[in-house]
Formats: sequence, structure tokens, C-alpha cells
Amino acid sequence: MMQGNIWVSPSSRGLVQSMTLVVKFELNLSGGVDFIEPGPPSNSQLRGLRVILADDDGVNRLVTRKLLEKLGCHVSAVSSGFECLSALGTAGSSFQIILLDIHMPEMDGFEVAMRVRKFQSRSCPLIVALTASADEDVWQKCLQVGMNGLIRKPVLLEGMAAELQRVLQANIGM
Repeated sequence: MMQGNIWVSPSSRGLVQSMTLVVKFELNLSGGVDFIEPGPPSNSQLRGLRVILADDDGVNRLVTRKLLEKLGCHVSAVSSGFECLSALGTAGSSFQIILLDIHMPEMDGFEVAMRVRKFQSRSCPLIVALTASADEDVWQKCLQVGMNGLIRKPVLLEGMAAELQRVLQANIGM
């Protein structure tokens, strides 16, 4: 949540030799001047956006949900592909974006996207993949099943905002 970084430097034997932690803090000087890190990019387009988030990892789900809420989105979070499809079946037309972890057990994000696209148009709801994968071909796989965007983990506020805005802009008028 503090958008910091952590590095571990191994020794030649593979053991942890040193650890570096970088965290952003707000600095308050006694002179009454506040130096505050700039906030996320303008997110007026994201404010009020109805998002369903599907991620099987509880920590990732919580962090991603909090980031989406910080952007002004209304978020429903589920922990599996089956729960996502069930929620879409009851309120599918109310969600504007589906944010899917593509590596969930039982039913992964690719399968969920294919099932959604089988019964819905390519632009409603928009589907954005979440992945920790560094594979170059992930984006091509996402496009093949009808996804509209891709956010790589670890999820950062600015990157998430930029990708969601890009997806929304690219699909206006579809």
C-alpha cells in the first residue's frame, strides 16, 4: 500500500547477504510546508466504474481492491472463476469491467473470459487480465479469448489507472 520496493541480494552460495527496503513517506517540515508525493493520474473517468475482481489469492485480491477503490471504482471481489461467472449471471449487465487473474485454479481467467464472450459482446463488459507472468505471449493469448487489457503484478496504482483508462478510451463507441 505504500508503493515501496524490496530487494534481496544473495551471496555466492545463494544465501541472503543483504536486504534493501525503500518506502515512500510523507515529509512534514516544521515550517508548515507539506511535501506530498503526487497522487494517481486524473481518474475522473474511473470514478464510479463498476468492477468485478476475481483473484484466488486473498492478499492480491485485498490490495487490488483497495487500489481500485482509491481510484474511485465500486468493486465486488470474488475468489474464483466460478464465483465470477455466478456474479455476472445475477448482475452481469451492471459491471463495466471484469478484472481477472489469469492463473486461478479450477477455472482460470482465460476460461472465464471465453465463457463471458460466448454470451456477451466484445466490449461489454470489458475484460482486463491480471498476471504475474513475464511471458511475452500472454497478451496474445488474452486477445485471442476476447480480453481488452492486461495489468501485470505487482499491481501499482499508476499502472492500473493508466491501463484501465486506455481500455476505456479504446472501447468508446464499440
